[in-house]
Amino acid sequence: MACEFQPGWLDSVEPTQVYKQDRRSRVWRIDTPGGRAYVVKRFEYSPIKQMLACMLRIHPGQRERRCCEMLKAAGLAVVPIVGGGVSKRKYWLVTPYTGKSLYNLLHHGELTDPQKRMQLMTAVGQLTGRLAYKGLFNRDHKASNVVVDDDGKPWLIDVVGVRRSRGQKDTDRMLANLRSNLLEAGASKAECDLLEQTCRAGG
Repeated sequence: MACEFQPGWLDSVEPTQVYKQDRRSRVWRIDTPGGRAYVVKRFEYSPIKQMLACMLRIHPGQRERRCCEMLKAAGLAVVPIVGGGVSKRKYWLVTPYTGKSLYNLLHHGELTDPQKRMQLMTAVGQLTGRLAYKGLFNRDHKASNVVVDDDGKPWLIDVVGVRRSRGQKDTDRMLANLRSNLLEAGASKAECDLLEQTCRAGG
């Protein structure tokens, strides 16, 4: 599949939606003629620094790929990286479009059914609990880095911050970060409490 995602082709396709654009990276969605949708991330910082980082194997794109494989090996729901490479000394990655982020669903009022909200909070709590159970910690574990598919299943994205956990303190940090981001998006305290209880019960 990786051969389908050539840099020139990616640049020629009109973005369906741009999710992020700053000095560090650009993230956008493309829809293919075959009806599939993908999310492209391209790192925009200094090309010279990017190539040096690639040589040292510490480029954030390389780290994200390694983290994604680690999560997959642990049996966790992570959106796979299906393409990537370097073009004009800029590193890029491609993932299938899986759904809207949990943050946006809450923030834009697209998730109003109380039962579905509670089910989703339970599912995210279970996912977070499995992360901790597998001895993993995600320093960027937040609602904007969880996407929800059409079946209501949560998936992890942007997983460059995943590493081996140092214990309960890392789980506490992960939950505190997630809780803060959820409250900002519009989740209730009761929903956050349910998520945290589910996580601490072992997912």
